[in-house]
Amino acid sequence: MILTTLKASLTNFILPNRCPGCGAFLTPREMLCPGCEEKILLRHDDYCHVCGKIRCQCKTHRFGYDSVVLCARYSDDPDDPAVRAVWALKNSRNTNLAEFSAEIIARRLRHSLTYGTFDCVTAVPMHRSKQRLRGYNQAALIGKALAARLELPYREDMLFKTRTRQAQHNLSAAERTLNVSSFGAKDCDLTGMRILLCDDVLTTGATMSRCAELLHACGASYVTAAVIATTFRLPAEIPDSPQP
Repeated sequence: MILTTLKASLTNFILPNRCPGCGAFLTPREMLCPGCEEKILLRHDDYCHVCGKIRCQCKTHRFGYDSVVLCARYSDDPDDPAVRAVWALKNSRNTNLAEFSAEIIARRLRHSLTYGTFDCVTAVPMHRSKQRLRGYNQAALIGKALAARLELPYREDMLFKTRTRQAQHNLSAAERTLNVSSFGAKDCDLTGMRILLCDDVLTTGATMSRCAELLHACGASYVTAAVIATTFRLPAEIPDSPQP
């Protein structure tokens, strides 16, 4: 126990643990500082559990997933701690937000009657060349951390991603919908399975819808989108989600 504590202290001295939302120094066990945690955390009853939006879009849009569980809200403000934390997860190898989100999402799944039980966890895939460049797939980090907490198998044999010219976050809502054709399903039998599908941010829902529809096409009976954060509402120009 003493050696473990000393090792953690030494590691934190050499590579200090910093809050991904504001850069404040943290203890080895902290994931976010209390201030950023309070600012980004979204109460479980403050978003629609079907579409995943703070302002429900179910009456005007169709989604490929069956329900959503998340922990934070995401804005267009670059100084927003949630935006900074997601950027840190994607670009600076600070993975605290993935662990923090997995803990919140796991707690919400355990204590809510909305979702039921699941058979496995998977994640929105990343093309291998981009993953080599980044060093990891942030959606997979969330998925593996969530699977560990829920004691479920994590599977990577369901979905794949082909190369695209532009990243999804650089596209308009309409372009995002067209861009999701780069996702495909591997040859797998998911008959009757209930699956948690993980990603970082739910913006238009196009990516999650496409991946969920692919899982349904392989036989999955229920797909829940488990994401770190959601934007306040959908962009006005987004069309209905595409068929697989």
